[in-house]
Amino acid sequence: MPELPDLLHVQAKLDAALRGRRVASERLTSPVVLRALVRGNLSLLLGRGLEEIRRRSHFLVFRFEGLDLAVNPMLAGRFRLGSREDKDEASLAFALGFEGAGELRYLDDKSMGKAYLAPAGDWKAIPGLDAGGVDILSPQFTRERFVSLLKRRRDQVRAFLLDKKALDSLGNAYADEVLFAAGIHPKTWCRSISHDEAVRLHDAIVEVMRHAVEEVARRDEPIEVKVRDFLKVRLREECPRCGSKIRRAGVRGMDAYFCPRCQPATRSGLVDWTKTGK
Repeated sequence: MPELPDLLHVQAKLDAALRGRRVASERLTSPVVLRALVRGNLSLLLGRGLEEIRRRSHFLVFRFEGLDLAVNPMLAGRFRLGSREDKDEASLAFALGFEGAGELRYLDDKSMGKAYLAPAGDWKAIPGLDAGGVDILSPQFTRERFVSLLKRRRDQVRAFLLDKKALDSLGNAYADEVLFAAGIHPKTWCRSISHDEAVRLHDAIVEVMRHAVEEVARRDEPIEVKVRDFLKVRLREECPRCGSKIRRAGVRGMDAYFCPRCQPATRSGLVDWTKTGK
């Protein structure tokens, strides 16, 4: 799924191309994707100008005159800018044509993403949009605030990092990168993390995410392309620091990638991979 660096890149590219343009056409090819919280469908956007594009949690919100279209790409959703004359992709879910700016397409071959058409600013009926977590790239994301949030938790640290109600926002790939940078095992209980470790984890979040945002922007790939090849542990075979084999652990039904030497287990009952060879 697109994560924060991807969404910020997509937001910037679409904002530059589409802000101030009016919707000239619309197509909905996968009705299961759209949730209309007003009476009508995408045709309500015809003739309306795009005022801004806002990122909120794992959503991009397209703000039109009087209406918002909030899109959560979830597992497989992607955006693409093209021409009305381009051949439709098999995964095309919907498309909006803009005056003088081509066509914005939302692609989703799993049909798991959702697009919510809602009255402007009325987001209370959109699940997860107003999660309320602190923006991890904002000045409000201080060491003190992070440590305070962490101390209240009774779950595993990776589950905490992925909680959108706490932090806005980390996904699977960058949660692994952050924990690797901080040297913390993904199954570590939050209550067992010391103050110094918590500060180190906060700093790792800031450093990893700022670097990722800069790197994705620098690559400037088409918005439908996810840039992941610079990640250190996610889907890797060997640790870039010590050469140990990268391992996987299940955390709430999701795979967490980690180095067993750089991120040693701190709980009894967990496999000690350092005793099983490289």
